[in-house]
Amino acid sequence: MSLLFLTILEDEDDKDFLMNLYQLYYPVMKQRAYTIIRNDAVVDDLIQDAFIKLIPKIPLLRSLNSYKTVSYIVNTMKHICLDYIRKESRRAQLTYAGSTEDIAEQIPEQQAATEESYIKNEEFETLGQALFLLSERDRNLLYFKYNMELSDKEIELLLAIPAQHVRQYIARARNRVFHILSEGGRRGDQEK
Repeated sequence: MSLLFLTILEDEDDKDFLMNLYQLYYPVMKQRAYTIIRNDAVVDDLIQDAFIKLIPKIPLLRSLNSYKTVSYIVNTMKHICLDYIRKESRRAQLTYAGSTEDIAEQIPEQQAATEESYIKNEEFETLGQALFLLSERDRNLLYFKYNMELSDKEIELLLAIPAQHVRQYIARARNRVFHILSEGGRRGDQEK
């Protein structure tokens, strides 16, 4: 596979840095892209796009520790995949040749979906506030397990926690979040 994104760079030091990132994080990026897209034909192209997006961020990436670097790179990959899905869905909508009656029937469904989306956003905001009350290790454990969908072995490597303890630590972090959320709910009821 040719690494076209390297041809954009003039500085050899930057090329070496990006090549090192590519070698380190290609497997994780490929796994993350495939879990979102489910199409091997476009995954490598999306990884190229992600590295092109990372080129202006080289100074930032050099300043991050390894945990934040992997998080930043995997999040970039996720956003590239989501953009790809949006573009594909727009392309599919533009080629839609159905009747206008079908569209009129979908309006109430869209309103219900909007209300559900609003409720989910509120729930995510509450969960986000609870997560910030956790220790950094607990936040990282939950983030790596549920957002990045990493295996226990990958988490072991990132956080230097023995693999046999990763599940227990994640369960404890989850319990702490549930406790914070339940305490917040009780406090909210008492304030009323």
